[in-house]
Amino acid sequence: DASLRRIFQSEIFESKANEPQKRRHQERTMSFTASLISSLASPSLVPLHDLPHSFFLRNKVVKLTTVTTSRRQLSVSCSPAAKAANDVVLETAPTSASEVVSSFYAAINCHDLSSVTDLIAQDCVYEDLVFSSPFVGRTAILDFFGKFIGSTSTDLQFVIDDISKEDSSAVGVSWHLEWKGKNFPFSKGCSFYRLDVIDGKRQIVYGRDCVEPAIKPGETVLAAIKGVTWLLQKFPQLADQF
Repeated sequence: DASLRRIFQSEIFESKANEPQKRRHQERTMSFTASLISSLASPSLVPLHDLPHSFFLRNKVVKLTTVTTSRRQLSVSCSPAAKAANDVVLETAPTSASEVVSSFYAAINCHDLSSVTDLIAQDCVYEDLVFSSPFVGRTAILDFFGKFIGSTSTDLQFVIDDISKEDSSAVGVSWHLEWKGKNFPFSKGCSFYRLDVIDGKRQIVYGRDCVEPAIKPGETVLAAIKGVTWLLQKFPQLADQF
């Protein structure tokens, strides 16, 4: 009993002796935590109210991560339900040529004509080969796409099949249309865009759309080409009429 009493008294003495050291350790920990929170709240880093809620949970390790957004995925589909659910806001304007073109399709899918305005140069020329003449100037182009948006719903979406990313001033795109996720008939197309940097913004200065024809004559086209070629050989002056 005397031996156990001495051990117990020794442990109490050591515990009391270590109390100042433990108190100093707690004070240093609290000071470091306050300093860390203060530095994170600095305007040069991030506002305190923007820190994730998990940061303030006790006994939790906070891992700072970087969140990136794929603009390519945003350009494929933009249904109102998905937009409301994700509430995605692009804070920076697209810089590469392919991003500008992808943003163009995304805006058309969302029927957001105001977002298209800054993507198109003031003197842009747009050719849709379904029409007999090109649309010249931003106003005429926006008027055309305004009519296109007015004649469709957001259920009809441009889907990018492939897009070139290597060139900073020219972009090729293959695409098709889908209606509520299902292929729309006669809607495959290829487009070409040329872009320039104007007043610090990369904008579309030229575009051409080639759309799948609803009537497919097949080999009849070869016969037509052969006939036109024969006419031009016989009457070369006809070439001036095209």
